[in-house]
Amino acid sequence: MFKGKLLPTLIGSFPGKNHETVVDLILKYCPEIPCWPQLPAYPQEGMLIQFSRGLPGFQPENLTIDPTSEDFEPQMLQFYEEYLAVKEGGRPVLESAFALTPEEARGLFLLKEKLGDLKPLAVKGQVTGPFTLATGLKTPDGKACFYDSTLRDIITKQVALKAAFQVEFLKDLGVPVIIFLDEPALAGFGSSSFVGVSREEVLTVLGEVTDEIKARGGIAGVHVCANTEWDLLVEAGIDILNFDAFDYLDRFMLYSQDISKHITNGGNVAWGIVPTLKPEALKESTAESLARQLESAFDKLRKEGNLSQEQIVEQGLITPSCGMGTLPENLVEKALSLLREISSVLK
Repeated sequence: MFKGKLLPTLIGSFPGKNHETVVDLILKYCPEIPCWPQLPAYPQEGMLIQFSRGLPGFQPENLTIDPTSEDFEPQMLQFYEEYLAVKEGGRPVLESAFALTPEEARGLFLLKEKLGDLKPLAVKGQVTGPFTLATGLKTPDGKACFYDSTLRDIITKQVALKAAFQVEFLKDLGVPVIIFLDEPALAGFGSSSFVGVSREEVLTVLGEVTDEIKARGGIAGVHVCANTEWDLLVEAGIDILNFDAFDYLDRFMLYSQDISKHITNGGNVAWGIVPTLKPEALKESTAESLARQLESAFDKLRKEGNLSQEQIVEQGLITPSCGMGTLPENLVEKALSLLREISSVLK
C-alpha cells in the first residue's frame, strides 16, 4: 500500500518551452512526489508521438502505422526480436531500443539530475496508455490501430517497455516509482466512439502494461480526465485511480462500492480537484471551496463504504484535474499553489 497522505503530485504536461524552469516549479510545489514534465510545445513531446518511436511502420508526420508498407514486416520482426531480447534474453531495458532519450523526454533526465541526493516520498513518471495510443494512431485508411490485433499487440508491448524503462531509470533514486497510464480515450469506452471494442480487450492491454510496471517494482496508476467505467480499472489491477474530480466527482462516486473496495484492498485514489482545463474556474477557485467538494465525497465513502477518514487520507493524493499543457503560463503557479493548500486544508 502506498501512503499518499493527500500529498500533491502532477499529471505531466506543462505549457512553455523551458524544461528547467518547470522542473524547479515541480520541486518547489510537489517535492514529496515530483513528476517529470512533458512540454507539448515541442512536437516530439506530443501525446501520440513521445512514446511511439520504434513502432513498425510509424509515420510521425500523420500519426499513422501502415502495415501494408514494404518495410513493415522486417521492422515488425526486428521489434519482436528486441522485445524478446528484453523479456527473455536478459537485455537491460535501459540499453534497449525501448529506452527514452533526452531528445524525446528531456524533463525525465532533468528531473533525475536535479533530484540528486534528495529523497522524496516517491517519484512519478507517465506514459500514454495502450488504449489511448492504439486508438489515437490510425492506419492509412483512418481506422484506429486498436482494431487490428497485431498492431494492438505491438503498441501494448511498446507502452509496457517504455513504462518499464522509466521504472528502471528512476528506481536507483531509492524511492517508490509511480507510473501513470494517461488514458483520456477511456472516457469514450462503451460509447459509439468505440463500437466493437470489448471489455476483455481493454482489460488485456491495461493488464499487460500494469503487470510489467509491477513486475519491476513500480506502482501503476491511471489518469482519465473525464468519466469512464471505473470498475474496469479496479479489475485491471491499477494501484492508483486518478480522475477529474472538479467536473466528474458525482459520476465517479456512482462507483463508490468499487472505490471503497479498491481502497480497502490497499489501492489509492488521486483526486484531480484543481480545474486546469478551465482557466476561468481556476482563477476563481480557493483551496477551501475545492476542499469542500472533496469532503462531500469522503463523507459518502465513510458512510457507504465503511471507510475511515484515516484510510481515505492515507491512501489519497491530490492532483490537477488534467495536465497543464493548454493552461496559460501565468496560471501555472496558481494551480500549483492550490494543490499544496488543498492538501493542508484536508488533513
